[in-house]
Amino acid sequence: MKILYIAELVGKAGIYALKTALSPLKEQKKADFVIVCADGATGGSGLGRNHAAYIRKLGADLITTGDCCFYKKDLVENIEKIPYVLRPLNLGSGSPGIGCRVLGDKNGGPPLAVAVFLGQSGFSRIHGSNPLTALPALVEKFRKETPFILIDFHASASGEKRTLMAAAAGSCTAVIGSHGRVQTADEEILRGTAVICDAGRTGSAESVGGADIEKRIQEYRTGIPEWTVEAWEKCELQGVFIETDREGRALSIERIKIPVPEKSGS
Repeated sequence: MKILYIAELVGKAGIYALKTALSPLKEQKKADFVIVCADGATGGSGLGRNHAAYIRKLGADLITTGDCCFYKKDLVENIEKIPYVLRPLNLGSGSPGIGCRVLGDKNGGPPLAVAVFLGQSGFSRIHGSNPLTALPALVEKFRKETPFILIDFHASASGEKRTLMAAAAGSCTAVIGSHGRVQTADEEILRGTAVICDAGRTGSAESVGGADIEKRIQEYRTGIPEWTVEAWEKCELQGVFIETDREGRALSIERIKIPVPEKSGS
């Protein structure tokens, strides 16, 4: 199986990069599945319903979110009707939407199971239960249908990410870290599981997490919160590409960074 994971879309630049670079990349890699993290796609924080539909139209088989999953009211009100959008699995039982799904391959190949976990460190507005406690039951459930299991771990602390990766090693195909919006260089195969602390971000690379540099500096200097002003400089599509064997074990993980020509008039 060949899996293409697109790192977190940030703002309009992220949407533009996806629109420009995904199709040729998907064709080049002959990807069986495309998973897109879109937790910052709408205005730099959250995902709107229209953007979700557009990302799906651009080629995403499944869209993952994270701590900003419920920031946009129109998505919250409709997420039950949008099975291709995942919110973190380890939220409260009253949370709308779903946190995991098994995708059937369109060409008759094996299915891919995908789940999103939220980390417990560093989030003040949303809280999830212990993902390490939930992991064994999730893997047992998925393995009744497929050995191909991918987890998007949306977390702040690299130590927490590495701990879950170690716990999942040998039982999952991949554990991909998100939320940091900075691509790390620690990709490896752990007992057949492809891991990386953070797949990066899709959008402006010359920015602070996809946001305008000067505005972020001003916020830190003054302590006055600034609404995110999106950046466009040095637009890139980032992510990882994973290849597996027939038993669901990862054979390789490759970091992806594709420069995208700046949008005219941006």
